[in-house]
Amino acid sequence: MNPFSSFLSLLLPLLVTLFLLILLLEQIWYLRRKRNVPGPNILFPFLGNVIPLITNPTKFWQLQAQLSASVGFSVNYVAGCFIVFIRNTELSHLIFANVKPDAFLLVAHPYGKKLFGQHNMVYMFGQDHKNLRRHIASNFTPKALSTYAQLQQLIILKHFKSWERLSSTVSPAEPIPLRLLVRDMNLQTSQTVFLGKYLSSEARERFRVDYDLFNAGLMKLPFDLPGFAFRKAKLGAARILKTLTHCAAESKKRMLQGEDPSC
Repeated sequence: MNPFSSFLSLLLPLLVTLFLLILLLEQIWYLRRKRNVPGPNILFPFLGNVIPLITNPTKFWQLQAQLSASVGFSVNYVAGCFIVFIRNTELSHLIFANVKPDAFLLVAHPYGKKLFGQHNMVYMFGQDHKNLRRHIASNFTPKALSTYAQLQQLIILKHFKSWERLSSTVSPAEPIPLRLLVRDMNLQTSQTVFLGKYLSSEARERFRVDYDLFNAGLMKLPFDLPGFAFRKAKLGAARILKTLTHCAAESKKRMLQGEDPSC
């Protein structure tokens, strides 16, 4: 036996033992934090439950909601992060009111910073978070909300009428899937409320496509390579940001002219 093989045969049991020890410590670390709170009792090494979260997010969050039904919250472990799922309204208010840097971290997605951006509001804490909330507070005054409500009503009625026309063209016994119809209505409502007339018809369609790419990327593993859904989502998010920046610039021009807000 050559020296290298001899060294490897001695080293291999140590590496296997070290690996098993790391796995055991990870389980112990999780269980100590979990205690008696509802949540999974056994973890997949290192990744936790990130695979079910990505492959079937609806089922993942439904299960978390079921686990939290008894005490109002549940826990899980995703890609190295110990997460707490809150179902109770009062607990949610307490957590969102605490924006200190050492408080809870809001996990929008295990790889969300690569898509949402490092400086997205969901990742802000402390004084930065308070400053941004103060800046956007004027968007939610009773006067502003009344503007939004009028826009929403017009769009919702328009879509309801189109659904009624659609129902008259199909057999009464044939069901009409509402998921995509409702999604299109919600998308147009959001676009109009936030961006108003600053978003052209061409930009709206590009926005819709990019938003689809963004949502698809959230459901995939983060392979940031050409052709993969995650890369397409990043590029789509960059285009959406560019569109929003243009709309904000156009809005500022109108504001300088003293015109009333329409979105």
